[in-house]
Amino acid sequence: MDQKFLKRLISECPLTDFSENGNVNEKELQLDKYLDQFITSIYSKEDQLIKYFWEKYIASSEIVLLQNSQMLRRCFIFLDCAVAIYNYTARKSRGKKNSQIAEHVSVQLQNDLNQYKSILLLAMNGCLNSVIIEYRSLYESFVIGRYLVNNPDLVPVYNDHLQFLKYHLTQIVGNSTPEWDKIHDDFLNKYGQEFAENYGWTKSKIPNKKDRKIGTLAKECQLEDYFSGLYKFSSSFVHSSAFSVSTRPDLNQIKLFIQAAMHFIESEIADYVRESKLPAKDAVIMRNILVLLYLDFEKLDTNG
Repeated sequence: MDQKFLKRLISECPLTDFSENGNVNEKELQLDKYLDQFITSIYSKEDQLIKYFWEKYIASSEIVLLQNSQMLRRCFIFLDCAVAIYNYTARKSRGKKNSQIAEHVSVQLQNDLNQYKSILLLAMNGCLNSVIIEYRSLYESFVIGRYLVNNPDLVPVYNDHLQFLKYHLTQIVGNSTPEWDKIHDDFLNKYGQEFAENYGWTKSKIPNKKDRKIGTLAKECQLEDYFSGLYKFSSSFVHSSAFSVSTRPDLNQIKLFIQAAMHFIESEIADYVRESKLPAKDAVIMRNILVLLYLDFEKLDTNG
């Protein structure tokens, strides 16, 4: 999939009214029918796409697993579509004066797409425990991103915290300089000593120090308990215990984590498209591609 393909997909869509006027249900059915044809055409080419997936994403001898697992093939189809949609949006918004939150979501999305790809490569190599562990980082990234989208005024503080940590870490490893120490101390003078904590950038919104943690951010973002449940499960693998050392995850468990990762990517794509102020037609078509792929993945049997 490339930029020309996405442009043609959007231009050839018979639905032209993407407003909330008229019969919304009828318009949704028309759009679903059009996009379903697109999805079906991709699925019909899965066998031909294997070579493409190898060249673009895979660097292991586990190509047989990709050939035999429909679940993994659909994972890579989702990844390729998400990357193409991100690139399309980035090109479309190039030269525009984007908001700070749009710029943040762009950077975060690039990192999270790479992490999602890492999850797939780990799954291909049979590293199922590592897939679960990687979910933890992706979840935390998603929660922080969602919290910043809901509190865009914190983005400048968050960016300052990012810069501060660069100098803070040099002090920890003993590689600092007087100039860096001054910059480090300037940040603390501006924001206070608590700025050095992992979630010190949330102080203006979360005054109680004990509440500055990922669980509080997730709760304030009203995320489903399902995702935090998977996060707790993942944490049990990060912090070694008899359970994590002696348990071998199965494909049903892995599918749950991949589904959640897909949801995070789809949500971040929606944020990026919205914050980049793309035309409604572009935004609706591209988001629904990922939604339909996600829903189809949800129906898959892990034995496939």
